[in-house]
Amino acid sequence: MKAHEWFKRGDKEDDPVEKFSNYWRGFNNLFFDFGNGPERQKIKYFLDRNISEEDAEKMLQTYKSEVAYLLSQPVRDMRGNGRDTGKYIENFMKATDSLSKIKELFMIIYQVRCNLEHGQKSPNRERDIQLCKSSSPLVAHVIDQSL
Repeated sequence: MKAHEWFKRGDKEDDPVEKFSNYWRGFNNLFFDFGNGPERQKIKYFLDRNISEEDAEKMLQTYKSEVAYLLSQPVRDMRGNGRDTGKYIENFMKATDSLSKIKELFMIIYQVRCNLEHGQKSPNRERDIQLCKSSSPLVAHVIDQSL
């Protein structure tokens, strides 16, 4: 029920940062108990078991502009470790199936979430707002498919 509550809350929200944050909370509730290990592994495990290849292809077609934005330039890991999402963008481009592409996209979205939740995103910076706008419909779609 918690995932559904966060999903509905995200649907009602107009602010792109809050919308994304609420959707992520719902998604987090869904993947949290999947597998062991770090969150990135749990996310991939969850997607493997809840998103079909056909649905992954539909997502890539439906959210073309959002996907393009998330792939347009790497999202930096704001912890100052010199990392960014470049490897996930590269993996997306090399992937031969749609589900693998979705899993790589969710690694990018996860970085957006990490930066946001650790206070490294600004609710006034256009790039940060656009990253949240581009991430939200993909996260919402997965929640909706999983409820």
